[in-house]
Amino acid sequence: MANAQNNNHTVAEQKINFSNAEMYAKAKDAELQVFRDPNKVSNPMIQAIDKEALKSWIRNVGANEKNLRNTARYLYYRSNIFYRIVNWYASMFNLNCRKVTPTYDLNKEPSAKDVLKSYNGTLDALDTLNLQGNMYEVLVNVFREDVYYGIILKSDNGNAMAYYQLDPDECMIDGKYMVDRTSYCFGFSIDMSKWRNTQKQKIIEYIGSPLKEMWAEYQRDTTKKYIHCPAEYSVCFKFRTDTYNMVIPPFLPLFLQLAGLEDLVDIQAEADALSIYKLIYMPMEVLNGARNADDFAISPDLSLKYLQRMIDQNQIPENVSVGAVPGKELKTIDFEKSVDTDTNSVEISSNQILQTAGGGAVINANNITSTAAFNAWLRAETEFAISPLIPQIDGFCNLQLGLIAKKPCKVRHFECSVYTQDSLAESLLTSCQYSYANRLAYGTLIGVSEKETLAQIYLETEVLKLQDKMKYPLSSSFTTSNDGYTSEIGQGAPTKDDDELTPEGDASRNN
Repeated sequence: MANAQNNNHTVAEQKINFSNAEMYAKAKDAELQVFRDPNKVSNPMIQAIDKEALKSWIRNVGANEKNLRNTARYLYYRSNIFYRIVNWYASMFNLNCRKVTPTYDLNKEPSAKDVLKSYNGTLDALDTLNLQGNMYEVLVNVFREDVYYGIILKSDNGNAMAYYQLDPDECMIDGKYMVDRTSYCFGFSIDMSKWRNTQKQKIIEYIGSPLKEMWAEYQRDTTKKYIHCPAEYSVCFKFRTDTYNMVIPPFLPLFLQLAGLEDLVDIQAEADALSIYKLIYMPMEVLNGARNADDFAISPDLSLKYLQRMIDQNQIPENVSVGAVPGKELKTIDFEKSVDTDTNSVEISSNQILQTAGGGAVINANNITSTAAFNAWLRAETEFAISPLIPQIDGFCNLQLGLIAKKPCKVRHFECSVYTQDSLAESLLTSCQYSYANRLAYGTLIGVSEKETLAQIYLETEVLKLQDKMKYPLSSSFTTSNDGYTSEIGQGAPTKDDDELTPEGDASRNN
């Protein structure tokens, strides 16, 4: 990782007031990664949609990957529906929900010291990876454009990681790393011929490895444009794993509908502006008995001078225009249109898109009728979003752990989202009543890491010795009676699960 001192931007040189000396020391040693010169601002261009062109691109998606990516970016910034759908999926991942399992061989006597060292090293390495903090931007790009290419940036002390995003137009998936039998991650190459300009050369200088070595390899043989990015630095995730040789936005089928909806919104805005516009025209009467059509009672030049005088004296309200035409009566023309009809058109179109798009039930909550149906829908959406990506995340995680830690444990992330983790936590809590096996895993589901759980247990039992001071620990809704049998506290029938409720029962419970 490039040192901030190369760019005279060390955090220590900034005027920061810390009351805590340790915080100041950390800030002083921090590094600032610079990828953009604020004195040379260049904003990427995002072109508007040409629907006819979009139709032709959809007919031949393989030859129009770049055009379809640009369309996805345009809709992401233009369409509120598409923006919320992408972020709905990207934000549902909770990568702190995991299970860390040491290597265990039934044929060998395990060494507690080795297992403990492996477990501790793995947990420290997971903190360095910081998947939950680093993956959001990755997932946004994956759900918007289908793929993310990036390079891992490592701090000099090896305690922090971040990702530098690459231009997908300059990258190509070239293989797959099979980390184990259930997880994998993609490998990719970069077109280094696109890195000749001054800005790209500065990025190579700032980042260093692996771009520096890749650029040198390209210089040795410029006929070979695509250079493979080493696995220890590569970050590559793809949603449509069934077509790894084509990059197709996951929500491509919605693009035409969304583009049509945005056109409808523009039309409504024009209709709204036109509805308050009014044209008033002054009559120019013809003389009685006139033989010619232009024998006016008042000279047209005089009439226009009178109108101009009214305009100059600000006697004509805003959004009102005036004119003079032959006739006898002062008349007005209103440009009102049925704004309600336009509003209904937009609303109907939006609802139709939301009914067919993922995330629609959350974005348009009026369509939800019962808790059971909502929970079933959440499970289906979680499966849709997470199934293609969790094996890749596990593969990437375990591959990096093998590079960071010595003999690391294996990490598996639960296939649950922030919306379904409560039901999984309930299942793990039930299993914890019969064994210790899943207690640490349960903690991750409620936002407590393994080390935090172990530290709290040590604090409570070894330091505070709460097991001796607290004679009546917390208990569940079940307690042991005097005769040694378990009985349930409370009266009445047991509470039914949401899946067993009718819509009327669900409405009664929620009310």
